[in-house]
Amino acid sequence: MLLWVEKHRPKTLSDLVGNPRTLARLSEWTLEFKQGEAKKKALLLHGPPGSGKTSAALALSDELGFELIETNASDVRTKDAVERKVGFAASLASLDPDSKGKIILIDEVDGIHGRSDFGGLAAVKKIIKSSKEPVILLANDAWGLPADFRALCELLEFKRIDRRAVLKVLKRIAASEGVEADEKALSIISSNANGDLRSAINDLQSLGQGGTVKISDVSSLFMRDSELSIFKALAQIFKTDSCDRAREAMFESDEDPETLFNWISENVPLEYGDPADLAQAYHYLSRSDIFLGRIRKRQDWRLLGYASDLMSCGVAVSKKKRYKKFVRYKYPQRFAMLARTRARRNLVGEISAKISRRCHVSTRLAASEFIPLLQNLFREVGRAAELSSYFGFSQKDIEFFQPDTAKKIHEIAEKISAERITPKTHQTSLF
Repeated sequence: MLLWVEKHRPKTLSDLVGNPRTLARLSEWTLEFKQGEAKKKALLLHGPPGSGKTSAALALSDELGFELIETNASDVRTKDAVERKVGFAASLASLDPDSKGKIILIDEVDGIHGRSDFGGLAAVKKIIKSSKEPVILLANDAWGLPADFRALCELLEFKRIDRRAVLKVLKRIAASEGVEADEKALSIISSNANGDLRSAINDLQSLGQGGTVKISDVSSLFMRDSELSIFKALAQIFKTDSCDRAREAMFESDEDPETLFNWISENVPLEYGDPADLAQAYHYLSRSDIFLGRIRKRQDWRLLGYASDLMSCGVAVSKKKRYKKFVRYKYPQRFAMLARTRARRNLVGEISAKISRRCHVSTRLAASEFIPLLQNLFREVGRAAELSSYFGFSQKDIEFFQPDTAKKIHEIAEKISAERITPKTHQTSLF
């Protein structure tokens, strides 16, 4: 069965959605290379999966009438494999008499870098320097590649495709395939894809095999993990020494500034091995934390720019040199602690609300002043029962103060409450 991703792949650059300036520059650079005017020997297209990198390269070759020599990291694990599959193609003329030229396309080049011990990346660099044909490289994370390798290339970034653009493509494909699709269901698929058009089309195909796509069908989809983007944002901030790149990672992240702040502060010690670099990074993070606190207190969102720059650009330029080691970033312990204590905090909130209603104070004051007082008063069972009856505490509330005797206190408190609300009967003699 033909995948709809391949069946409906754009034939020309104008058919692609999103990244219009990037697509325009892609075409310009290729023509400049053929005319000997390109300043860089290769083009490196980088961006998240499903943003259109491969489709753009394929559409470009079709549009210009060029022969496409395509390979990827799984095909070129070693120096010999690179030279055998790509090297000859880069140095020899096309055998197709109708071809106007060739494009050398190497996908997953960051995967080749991951196997640098086999010499694959060094072979690619050699090909870039000597190739008589334009070389286009594809990578999800360009900043994980060595700086000297990136220096050989002009970098073009592909950003995530807007949800509305994804929805438009899904509508067109559904109509072409004769699938009767609920627009709301397509909207959910679009949002779930998180800017990955390829995944959205695959989801549509998997759900539309019966000829219809309803809202009930999309319940089988799982929301894609946004932590992938947070890991990429962290890597970009930690690995770059460019303020512009660090800011870009901050703004393109799906996380809010406070969440990203916690991720950075948790992982910066894992990334920065030099104590001086670490101290400087935490200096900027502490300044950022001050601005975030002022935003929370004053609701002055004009300060967000300062907080964002300090936590992204500040941390990025804190290091004296880039760290090339691989780091497995970890989930912030603060979030784990909050998750563990969520039940207790919710219980404190409920108790504070009951105290607040009875004593006509704020819930904050009830939590900070009244609860510590009640913890002392609850040591005596009789008094604890009277207070529980007065505030209307449940047995679960009482367990917060006295877990061992909570059941006994609750039973006495219920009797006190029953006596309080039971009306007294007055017997009167008729004679």
